[in-house]
Amino acid sequence: MMRCDPQLTGAQVESLDIINRSGEHLLALINDVLEMAKIEAGRLRLEVAPFDLGTMTRDVTDMMRLRAEQKGLSLRLDQASEFPRVIRGDEARLRQILVNLIGNAVKFTHSGGVTLRLGVRHDQHQHLLIEIEDTGPGISPEDQERIFRPFVQLAEGAEQKGTGLGLAITRQFVDLMGGRIAVESTLGRGALFRVELPVEQADFPAAQPLEQRDVVGLSPGQPAYRILIAEDQQENQLLLSRLMDAVGLETKAAANGEQCLRLFQAWHPDLIWMDRRMPVMDGPQTARRIRRLPNGGKVKIVAVTASAFKEQQQEMLDAGMDDFVSKPYRFGEIYDCLARQLGLKFVYRTEAAQTQASPVTLTAVALPAALRLELQEALECLDSERIASLLIQVGEIHRQLGDVLTRLAKGFDYPAILRLLAEVGGAGQ
Repeated sequence: MMRCDPQLTGAQVESLDIINRSGEHLLALINDVLEMAKIEAGRLRLEVAPFDLGTMTRDVTDMMRLRAEQKGLSLRLDQASEFPRVIRGDEARLRQILVNLIGNAVKFTHSGGVTLRLGVRHDQHQHLLIEIEDTGPGISPEDQERIFRPFVQLAEGAEQKGTGLGLAITRQFVDLMGGRIAVESTLGRGALFRVELPVEQADFPAAQPLEQRDVVGLSPGQPAYRILIAEDQQENQLLLSRLMDAVGLETKAAANGEQCLRLFQAWHPDLIWMDRRMPVMDGPQTARRIRRLPNGGKVKIVAVTASAFKEQQQEMLDAGMDDFVSKPYRFGEIYDCLARQLGLKFVYRTEAAQTQASPVTLTAVALPAALRLELQEALECLDSERIASLLIQVGEIHRQLGDVLTRLAKGFDYPAILRLLAEVGGAGQ
């Protein structure tokens, strides 16, 4: 949401992107600790699809470079010219392999730096070669034999952080992909981890756009849907409420399943965002109870969950839920789900820009001078509540102008509104 602020500098946008990617990697780390249970149970499966290996590698390098620079280290990316850009594979697990190996190298290196090398080897099949070399203290021969075992930590004292699962998970992922991993090291001269993976080159999937458009509002003429948020974590409640408010949807919130039942009966929402884990009564129980109530079969119920296990997602669908989205929330996924379940149509940032670029005789609209000046002052003060109230008045005078300005306001494009007001004011004076 901060990223939509038009006042941000390029450096601030880049920092927000890195923060977001770091948060996603942290979630991936937590999920991979959980996946250790799947590995031991023999239930881990690869999710193979085409992905941009070059972009993924740069993302990981950018994120880990911040950690290296905090220790005064360099992090170099050395990439062969024939390096495959798009491949078929399990992107999440290959990303985790890189994060684990680079993270360990940075953790144990105190001077010098870390180098990530990427290349290919051709024999009967094409193989992706990954090398992570550091200038750290090195690993003794006896420790090289045991570092891939679960819960083994070579560091002592303050450096002994983490679960000791990183390299064990890395080896399991490499084995599952049909590859191999090895380490070469001499005490006092650093360490080199080498991974070889069979790789299949691919084209960009046609169904996956490289850029996702930002939603700035609802298309005009749609019903006033009611959205109930059943979520016990206040931060998650607030974020979902803001996402709904941003497109003009009315919301109420419940902190547990019993409150959700009462609000459903009293308020009759069209869709419920239902957290899986809540006090008093959890999401699946609440969904089953709602389905047995009058009109309980009509409401759309979408599970929101941090679960990494597909079996639990199926459990929620079996409880009568229509769909599910995963935490942390990705705005595009939330709005896509609303479109699937309620048939909502949205205005996107590119469309709002086109509307702004070719307004239909908006400069012929005459707004009262007092209203125009009051709106200008509210925009310059960034008073969002006052702006929303004044735009309602604009819409009563000229619906099309009100729609255009409201869409721009929802995208926080206040400079564009000020420019349009100047045009309207010039025509009306």
